[in-house]
Amino acid sequence: MTDQQLYFEDVQVGDRIPRCEYGPLTITDTVRWAGAQENWGRLHFDREHVRAQNGLRTFIASGDYRQALLARTITDWIGRRGWLRTFSVRYTAPTFEGDLMRYEGQVVEKSSDADAHWIVCDLEGSNQDGQRTLTGRCTILLPQRGDATRA
Repeated sequence: MTDQQLYFEDVQVGDRIPRCEYGPLTITDTVRWAGAQENWGRLHFDREHVRAQNGLRTFIASGDYRQALLARTITDWIGRRGWLRTFSVRYTAPTFEGDLMRYEGQVVEKSSDADAHWIVCDLEGSNQDGQRTLTGRCTILLPQRGDATRA
């Protein structure tokens, strides 16, 4: 996490959320996450099972794992005093063992109300081949510089 704080005044429509890259996806990642969320679906750790039963080349990351990394990308960008208010994701392709997970976004709307300090961002995830793996949208509340003394 960065120690930098993003402020409402510093953000404009068109600004980019810096790309963050995670991975490559390993069996350790998927087993650890399966244990944390008590998701014992073999789709997330059993190579032979997913080849035989699902026709996939290898296991895949759970959607919740990918969503957590996307949320981390956003919260690292907005800083400690920003608030990820709403968050939605649509998965468009699986993330397989060995894939990189790259997440980024763009500010598409900014409040013009002096008392409402929110922005809306479109989100995107892709793998090392540039294939889109998810899309999403979020609303973020940001502090104003004049509120900088409040924690």
